[in-house]
Amino acid sequence: MRPERNATGVSTTVMLKRMKDMRDMVNAAPGMVTQPQQLGAQAQQMAAVRRTVTITGMRQIGMLNFDLLVEFDLAVLPDGMRPYPATTQQRVSQMQAGRLRPGQTLQASVDPSNPAAISLDLENLP
Repeated sequence: MRPERNATGVSTTVMLKRMKDMRDMVNAAPGMVTQPQQLGAQAQQMAAVRRTVTITGMRQIGMLNFDLLVEFDLAVLPDGMRPYPATTQQRVSQMQAGRLRPGQTLQASVDPSNPAAISLDLENLP
């Protein structure tokens, strides 16, 4: 008895194994992507300073899985200096997005060597 083959001549057993291997690679990928991103974010926050920022505008520019990619227009309020405008993009969960609005003030991490590199603290939203 010969194994069943699809239109390309590949046996069903081989095709199922390939599908399982692809599923395993996809399931492993988020951990491989997330770890370097987390390390990069941690390194940035270690060198960053905390600043108060005010959202002056915001718009969704894309989606990442079920999260939104949002571009924020900000007024950064450095200690003892004049506020300056900045724009940053950040991944925002749908629950967080419902709690953000222009005029809102929150904390952010700012890279002192690159004041345009800003990461909003969205974990402690009111």
